[in-house]
Amino acid sequence: MEIFKRDLTLQDKILDYLREGEDSISGIHRKLERDGYKLHRLVLTGYLKALADVGILKEHEIKPSKVYSWRSKVKKRSIYEIVGEKVKKLSDSKAEQARLAVYILQKLFKRAIFLEEVKRCGIDVDDIDARKVGGEERIQARKVLSNTFVKLPYNNPAYIVEGTKGMKDIYEDVLEEIVLQLLNAKKFVFRGKQLKLD
Repeated sequence: MEIFKRDLTLQDKILDYLREGEDSISGIHRKLERDGYKLHRLVLTGYLKALADVGILKEHEIKPSKVYSWRSKVKKRSIYEIVGEKVKKLSDSKAEQARLAVYILQKLFKRAIFLEEVKRCGIDVDDIDARKVGGEERIQARKVLSNTFVKLPYNNPAYIVEGTKGMKDIYEDVLEEIVLQLLNAKKFVFRGKQLKLD
């Protein structure tokens, strides 16, 4: 187990050095030795390459050296932004986009969806062609959101969309896309003729 603890500490140390700016393998090696890390230069080279391969570091060449820096952080998008982006590609109609957004979100979150959540998807509508929910069902959905960053206007309506076979297929496609995007796994997807797995 000690090696895993050391790797974590080593990664943290390297990232700490690179907060000040980019550095070469030699520069990082010198700093590690100064801080008591006895590591062969070739091991460090492989380690830095691995950190670059998994997207933690950025690697570029300034002859004759390879130089490493922090990979610039991409702002994480919310689930609402991702769902909004997907449904806008599926329909030009705001009413249909809103219905699809409610359906996808209700399947994901297993509750009624509020108008405010649809607006967070970037879909500007005042009402949704769906069943409005009230009473206990609305109270429970509102309670779930009370512990999140989503602040609801007091009388914000909540909706449930009765799905069709087509909507179920769209939900599965969007869910697959969300998973691949959030896990940065699109590069693993084969783009040619797809396997028939059903």
